[in-house]
Amino acid sequence: MDLLSVSFLVNYFGRQDTVDKADIAPILLKKGETQVALYGLGSVRDERLNRMWQGKKVRFQKPSEGEWFNMFALHQNRDISNRGSKNCVHETMIPEWMDLIVWGHEKECLIQPRESVVGTFRITQPGSSR
Repeated sequence: MDLLSVSFLVNYFGRQDTVDKADIAPILLKKGETQVALYGLGSVRDERLNRMWQGKKVRFQKPSEGEWFNMFALHQNRDISNRGSKNCVHETMIPEWMDLIVWGHEKECLIQPRESVVGTFRITQPGSSR
């Protein structure tokens, strides 16, 4: 995947360069009055990512000025099906200032956005393509 990315054949969105921390910067999209900050996190081993989140080593860079609609696309196990506290990402780990979460990796398609357990953002889960 890295070779395809450096060759500009694919855009590897959400890739992290280190294994002990995640600094997530948005792609900023503007059209007219609309401003969207798109954050991404590719697949990271669940236990490792959970440790990073617990150790406060997952950081989101916010735009310095203006009002933005904040979307976060991630490809991780979701806190469902009794996976255990370290084998998934919990909704409570996601910053409350996010507006919409696009949760990849899960099989079940829950495309209609639903309120998070935190109650400050909505979640859509497109499901697998099988």
